[in-house]
Amino acid sequence: MAPDASPSSASDLTDTDRVHLTCTRLGTCCHGHQIFICPWELARLASGMGLEATAFRERYTDCGGTRLIFNGAALTHGPPSHFGKPACALYDPASGCTVHAQRPLVCRLYPLGRRRRSGRTVYHQVGSQLPCFALCPTVTELPQLAVGDYIREQDISAAEIAHDAYAALAYGMVKAAMVISRHIPSTQAGALPGYFAELRALSANERPSRIPADWLDRLTAPRLAVPLDDPAIYVQAHGQALAGALQASFATSTAADALSQATRLYLTLALHLGATVGTDSEVMARLVAGEAVDG
Repeated sequence: MAPDASPSSASDLTDTDRVHLTCTRLGTCCHGHQIFICPWELARLASGMGLEATAFRERYTDCGGTRLIFNGAALTHGPPSHFGKPACALYDPASGCTVHAQRPLVCRLYPLGRRRRSGRTVYHQVGSQLPCFALCPTVTELPQLAVGDYIREQDISAAEIAHDAYAALAYGMVKAAMVISRHIPSTQAGALPGYFAELRALSANERPSRIPADWLDRLTAPRLAVPLDDPAIYVQAHGQALAGALQASFATSTAADALSQATRLYLTLALHLGATVGTDSEVMARLVAGEAVDG
């Protein structure tokens, strides 16, 4: 599940649309899905459990710290499509979500999705009907809710700020990488679109193999001396930390292709980060190719 995706089959919703959004509390949607999280969400989840970010990442995530692991108890009810599927590692069959107060944006919004369009947020459902109809058929017996009321109940503002800030950071990192590329040999710069195409072809689980361990720590579990309750400041500090580390790592390098390495690393980090918040890798590819992109 990815709240920031832009599926072609998405149907936009308005605040006043009334939809079957009253939850049945059966926990079906906590089984057999993919939940991607941004670094701020990982840090919040870790803090809520009293863990260091790196410890939480190693215990509860895969894909280089960007996806929650689903290795919990198998679902014993629900439709054939989900029966027997494992639960999120943070789900307790007896009590439900164990990190409900810190749950990621995708969990807060489900079964809705979101995307940014012309500077505003648009909420949508994927397909002709909500997935709840198949996962929890009794949802039709519960009261419908106005989309706007449902969204306000989910307390999503902080997570949305984090997602949008990280999306902007990821695009900004691509642009910064291309600025660096102006100072490398033309043959190396010309190879960047092909390199980025190779990165895009990798799965979320394969991509971390292209990122050195210390940089994966900086990207997914940064040590920042800023509070988690202000996501805008957190993401800003994270971006500054990444830029500072890149400059410190490569400014003193004696390798002839140090700037080329820095460019490729920043592109890899940007793609891995952006995938957690629904950035468009095609837009990134156009930036790498030197095309002008609006916004």
